[in-house]
Amino acid sequence: KALFANGLTQTVRPLDDQAVEVTVQAVRPDQPSSVAEPPSDVPTDADRQASTMLQSDDPAVRKMAAAVAAGESDAWTIAGALESHVKKSIRLKNYATAMATAAEVAQSLEGDCTEHAMLLAALCRVRNIPARVAIGLVYYPSASGFAYHMWTEAWIKDRWIPLDATLGLGGIGAAHLKLADSSLEGTSAYAELLPVIQALGRLRLEIVSVE
Repeated sequence: KALFANGLTQTVRPLDDQAVEVTVQAVRPDQPSSVAEPPSDVPTDADRQASTMLQSDDPAVRKMAAAVAAGESDAWTIAGALESHVKKSIRLKNYATAMATAAEVAQSLEGDCTEHAMLLAALCRVRNIPARVAIGLVYYPSASGFAYHMWTEAWIKDRWIPLDATLGLGGIGAAHLKLADSSLEGTSAYAELLPVIQALGRLRLEIVSVE
């Protein structure tokens, strides 16, 4: 099984048995202008419904979602507003938090990238936007290297669009390398981290070009 995910935001080209070239592009509702082929991973019920980790039926989560972009009907506008809201709302960037659920984060308003990602996914589901989390690596310029990261993907029109509530920039660029995605339904949250744990121990990454 390929280590890196292959899709609209990221394409993987094998170079040899030990190396691949990963090309990452920013995706928005109108960029690229069209999706060449129907996506094979369209949203399922698991991407829409409440789960044990992403409790979109929790009263605090629902109240928070309803208060953001109230009256707005455009899914992309709502998703961007929710992304910004989560960034501003999680005041304590607590890296000691161990995989809190969306409902727990809505109450504590603290956590690291996983808590940002799960709260945003749950909020999107409240507003009828299918959402899941993405698991992978992100480039940290200050460290000149990659580290574990989790972010959110929201289904807008005909595509999954990545959002990162730790940044709150209205989407992501090419600094995120995706290994897997999950609705976090019926699985152990820690099991979802296994691809990343395996990758961190064996990857050597080199940035070839940036446009």
